[in-house]
Amino acid sequence: MRFLQLRLQQFRNIDFAELDLSSSRSFLLGANGQGKSNLLEALGLITALRSFRTQSLTALPQQGGPGYAVVYSVEHEQQGRTEVELQSARAGRTVSVDGEKISRLGDFIGRFPVVPLSSGDLMLLRGSPTERRRFLDLTLSAVDPAYYHALRRYHRGVAERNRLLKQNGSAAELSAFEAEIAPQAVALARRREQGFEALRRVLTCVYEGIAEADEGPEMVFQASDSCESEDAVAAMLRNSRKRDAIVGSTQKGPHRDDFALRLRVGGAREYASDGQQRGLCVALRIAQARFFHERLGVQPVILADDVLGELDPHRKAGFWKACPEDFQIIATGTELPDRPESWSVWQVRQGAFAPLMP
Repeated sequence: MRFLQLRLQQFRNIDFAELDLSSSRSFLLGANGQGKSNLLEALGLITALRSFRTQSLTALPQQGGPGYAVVYSVEHEQQGRTEVELQSARAGRTVSVDGEKISRLGDFIGRFPVVPLSSGDLMLLRGSPTERRRFLDLTLSAVDPAYYHALRRYHRGVAERNRLLKQNGSAAELSAFEAEIAPQAVALARRREQGFEALRRVLTCVYEGIAEADEGPEMVFQASDSCESEDAVAAMLRNSRKRDAIVGSTQKGPHRDDFALRLRVGGAREYASDGQQRGLCVALRIAQARFFHERLGVQPVILADDVLGELDPHRKAGFWKACPEDFQIIATGTELPDRPESWSVWQVRQGAFAPLMP
């Protein structure tokens, strides 16, 4: 896939922008706080209608404005030249593809894959398990509709069980919801384990090309509890009722899974250098991009938000080696990139974008 054009209106600090992004390499140049990351954020919405910078979608419209509009023109391996329109207003969001309205996220997620790289990716390593689960769920939902639907049904069931726990629901009521949760938990756990193993193999290969030496990268899955069968899940939930009632929420299950990133020296969070941590997070995103390509048959677009300048020369060279040459890359920075003649450069000032002539 490749972005051809982007039209953006009333998004964060951008009043209006229209950019030709048909080049395989586009670079947004400007000082901090001018709107470079905002534009990448708008591009990133096309995969799952989620921001890679914030969980609060109320922050996306221009301050004081009622909403925003984004129109993407893309060249797609399977759909040809396609126009995607996203409209957001106080009444909600609407998405259309070539004029046809999309009513369910499950019919849209993953069709137009992009992979963002930003300094915030360090939270995948340093942050809470929620950050890592969100990364894993988005990655697998984009390539596996069955995973996405099991995830939605599972979380809906857990939310209802939590409501009953807080309201002192009866054992019969809890049993009814637990019976609905169990098959979704089993399906989710099995698909998550399979997808995780495939992603782990790709990460190992990618990181070896970025690292300075053989650092023994590992990605280790940490399941909250065994979900081998529906009976096992039902028993787990039943035996946890008293404790769960005290805290008012379900404490075991796939929604508590986690994974760890490790190197030969030990846990990357505790023992890796800053350079190793950044390299590992970049490798994880490149692995995600390759994973999307393998599973979807669509080349994802790489959105690199001011991260290449944070890498040391060896890891920067490793990034270019690991990133397939035919993937489109749209990057930002406060200084021109290496070999600027190979980039289409846009100057960014106070939410306005102008092509920088050579």
